[in-house]
Parts: sequence; C-alpha cells; structure tokens
Amino acid sequence: MSVLNKFTGLLVSLNKLALSGCVNKHAYLRGYAVRRPLWSTTTTSHLHSVPETQKMILTSSETTEEEQKQSNEIISKVNKQLQQQSEGRLFAVVHICGKQFKVTTEDLIIIEGHWAPQIGDELKLEKVLLAGGTDFTLIGRPVLSSELVLVHATVIEKALSHIKTVFKKKRRKQFQRINFQRTPHTMLRINSIQIKPEINVKKDVEGLESRIF
Repeated sequence: MSVLNKFTGLLVSLNKLALSGCVNKHAYLRGYAVRRPLWSTTTTSHLHSVPETQKMILTSSETTEEEQKQSNEIISKVNKQLQQQSEGRLFAVVHICGKQFKVTTEDLIIIEGHWAPQIGDELKLEKVLLAGGTDFTLIGRPVLSSELVLVHATVIEKALSHIKTVFKKKRRKQFQRINFQRTPHTMLRINSIQIKPEINVKKDVEGLESRIF
C-alpha cells in the first residue's frame, strides 16, 4: 500500500506541475504519461481583436456627393444609349435548367435532358443574370428584373444525342454489361434581347405584370 500511495502522490504532483505550466510536454513515469491540460489559462489576443474586413464596411448613406454624381452620370449615359439604340450588339447570361448560357441574338443553345416545351413554342427567359452592350453591363442581384430585360427564344428542334456506351464490370463476379443510351436534347434559338431605357427608375407598384386578375 505504501508503494501505491507514493505512486499516486507522484502522479498528483506531476499533474499540478502540468497545470501550472512547468510541464509543457508529456512527463513519463514508468510507462505512464501525464498529459498537459486540454485548455489554456491564458486567452489568446486574436480572439479579442476585430478583423480589418469588419472595420471597412461602407453603407449606402456614407457615399460622397461625388460618387453619387458619377453614378447618376453613368446611368443617364446608359439610358441615352438605349433610347437612341446605339448600345451595339446586346448579350445576356441566362439560367436554364440549372445551367448558365451566354447568349446573343440568333444564337443556338442546346438543353440536355428532358424538358417540357415542344417544337414551335416561344419562350420568355426571365432568369437573366446579367445583360449588357458595347459600353455597359447590368448585373443582377441575383437576377435582373423581367420588366427591365427581355430575352425571347423559340424551340426549333427536339432530338436525341449521339449514342453513349456504358460498360459495367465486377471483378471476380463474372459480371459484364454493355448498355447504350441517348440523352434527349432541346435546341433553342435566341430571337431577341431587349433592355428598356428605365435603369434606376423606381415605380410605385412593381411585380404585377405576371398576375392574372
């Protein structure tokens, strides 16, 4: 019993040394190890410091008069180009069936997989992520308003893709299979892209164009 008491006393003393910070690493005693504590008594300085990214946040009310004047000039120039139809060739990035396509007038795009529209259907693509011309680009957050940008398309073909070979094999199981599959494709033609010259114009009532009364 005396040997056991001495051994436990040594373990207690080593634990005290580890908690006080005198023992930084493992202290070994006849095959036993006393580990340092999992927590630290001293707090790190980075937990109390505020990151610089949180200090440099600017709100819309903090914009200067010069910045506001520049933005108004840019908006007026873009509206003037749209009114005079001197914006050049328009382009847009549309979101269809989980994919994004950069399109312009008379482009052809292929939608993979099953899609309900049939040949001859005219579509209005409302998920427009951005649109622009030669000198400007309008970026949506996340999409542009359907009243501001209009993208019209027509379904011109529904067909199947080329034959794809799918080979499956399980080792040491005498299992081999060869399958062939074809994915349905839908081809669209982009008829027109229009941007209305009403940038940064707030309306009294919005969102009623898609309502049926």
